[in-house]
Amino acid sequence: MIAYNNEWLNNLLVQDQADKVINTNCISKEEKEIIAANYRVGFYSPNFFVRIGLFILTWVILIFGMGLISLIVFSSLSNDKAAGGIFIFFGVVIYGGLELMVNNKHYKSGVDDALMWMSAGCVIGGLNTLTNISSEANAILIFMIALFLFLRFTNMLMAGIASLALLAIIFFSVIKFGAVAKAITPFVIMIASAFIYFFTKQFLKDQKWKHYFNGLLMISITALVCFYVAGNYFVVREASIAMFNLDLKPGETIAFGWLFWLFTICIPVLYIIGGIQSKDAILLRVGLLLLTAVVFTVRYYYHILPAEAAMVIGGIIFIVIAYALIKYLHEPKYGFTDKQQDEPFFMDKLNVESLVIAQSFSGSALPATDTGTQFGGGSGGGGGAGGTF
Repeated sequence: MIAYNNEWLNNLLVQDQADKVINTNCISKEEKEIIAANYRVGFYSPNFFVRIGLFILTWVILIFGMGLISLIVFSSLSNDKAAGGIFIFFGVVIYGGLELMVNNKHYKSGVDDALMWMSAGCVIGGLNTLTNISSEANAILIFMIALFLFLRFTNMLMAGIASLALLAIIFFSVIKFGAVAKAITPFVIMIASAFIYFFTKQFLKDQKWKHYFNGLLMISITALVCFYVAGNYFVVREASIAMFNLDLKPGETIAFGWLFWLFTICIPVLYIIGGIQSKDAILLRVGLLLLTAVVFTVRYYYHILPAEAAMVIGGIIFIVIAYALIKYLHEPKYGFTDKQQDEPFFMDKLNVESLVIAQSFSGSALPATDTGTQFGGGSGGGGGAGGTF
């Protein structure tokens, strides 16, 4: 299913781990060179800045090319709906170019990224221009395209979009069943997000999905954030007013408002506690990030202090807490440290030392060096003089 060379992807994982562990003095530079020599990667993957430049350049070429062809074709067409068909045609052609570039060893080069996004955008835009499809149908279309592109090209952003589209499908499907369904929609989205998170965690533990690790990680983060957003008081109240025409006077709360306030404040705290207990850095970081949403929500409805004073006091508190934690965790305690750690997921599965040993005995030795005059090797024995030296 993956478009890229599977052997090169495996070798790329090995080289990435070698790059990480050499900084921790787990292997020597010579051992890293042995690994690189025996686990070669043939992908064209430029650095970050070149990748951005190729992405922009590819987009410019595609837009100008599509614009030129559109001017020629549209001049002979009287039906505006034909534009949708043209865009779908562009999407199919661009996808063919994407497959061609991947076969030419492009891997996250910027060119394949641009072709993938442009292809998806043309197909979705073309279908919306050609037919008047509903929001639910759009969510289904986006989910199918994003899921396919994630499975085919292991793109982590497409994985996040697919998970959001799946939740959108559930949302639009539930609200069609009337007022009661609209009232329980936040709880349905929270249950669906929790299911996606725990379902994805099972895949993260399985080594055979290692090439999809970044995408699965994005799905789990998206699920955690959506679980909180679905229970956030501000989101539920304002979305109910905007989408469901809920008539609320200023200061009037929604049904089960106290429960959503509880979700708003407690969920980030539970994320942090769960991250600490399970040593889960993703859960911990998401919880810390969502604390800002708690502050924003409370601040939006209850103006306790002027904004400037609240920001200064909050900043001082966080600086003090951060400094105290850095000092406390200077020496690792209970599995936590303030030092930068490499991602442990693949290191739990991959023994780099075994790779070094295997390659050291495979005949791929390092070049011999001159160590000076060496003695030994003689076979002489007894009283005679016929031995060799």
